Amino acid sequence: MARFVLRRLGAILLISLAIIFFCALGLQLMRQPFTNTRSSANMLLQAIRDTQSFLRGLFAGNLGMAWRGSGRTRVAVPVTTVVVDTYVKSMGLLLISLLFASVLGIGAGMLAAYWEGSPLSLGVLTTTLLGVSMPTFFTALLLQVIEITWYQRTGVRLVPVGGFGWDAHLILPGLVLAMRPLAQLARITFVSLTEAAHQDYVRTAWAKGLPTRQVWGGHILPNAIVSILTSLGVSLRFSLGSLPVVEYFFSWPGLGATLLNAIRTRQTNLVIALALALGLTFMFINLILELAYRLLDPRLRSEE
Repeated sequence: MARFVLRRLGAILLISLAIIFFCALGLQLMRQPFTNTRSSANMLLQAIRDTQSFLRGLFAGNLGMAWRGSGRTRVAVPVTTVVVDTYVKSMGLLLISLLFASVLGIGAGMLAAYWEGSPLSLGVLTTTLLGVSMPTFFTALLLQVIEITWYQRTGVRLVPVGGFGWDAHLILPGLVLAMRPLAQLARITFVSLTEAAHQDYVRTAWAKGLPTRQVWGGHILPNAIVSILTSLGVSLRFSLGSLPVVEYFFSWPGLGATLLNAIRTRQTNLVIALALALGLTFMFINLILELAYRLLDPRLRSEE
């Protein structure tokens, strides 16, 4: 296990260096697209210098200043302050949406599996198919249009359609961010539980006359948990990838929206720091999930 962790940490370090370099190179390409071999070499050298400069600032604990706001409200703020502030806002939104998706998605999948073949099961699977198929930007626009239309016709505001706040402002971006993970978790939970329920050892348990709670809790759920956990990991990765889109549509001042604005304004250190924060979050989540797989599935430990 220790060797596995060390290998993964080494890979995380190398990928982090690649993120830093390619972010610097991408910003160089935005400033001056290459036209010949000489300009390409100059951009590569500048990207290497930017990478070295960022690493020196990172180890010194000083990544410089970043601009926030626009016009007269534009102020200089330390890059580290921006990263911490936006990271907290993004992770708060992400955790709330995933908690919502996990509870409803796994619960719906369990109900559909328990009543397999019933109208309830068919309804859950049909709804989740729609949830998986709808693009994030379309869901965001649809919910905003519904809320705006409702307000225009009734004069009653149900929820805010944008902005930041740990209150009703969370509802729409949280729903959009949770939509596809919820549908994915419900489908995978249903498939995993129904496959486990049709195994021979489950039939044997029923033949012994074991109560329903013991069959499901002791035989079916433990053998489906790895697939459900894998689906949760995939959902989390998808949510991280959708985060910039959701934050942009709902004006949520998190990592994703700030990263898009930093790219537009070509703030090199801020772009690298935000992209690195997202990348590290993604990689450490993968590491935690892989460790959980090994704890839950002894076959993976024996293979290692």
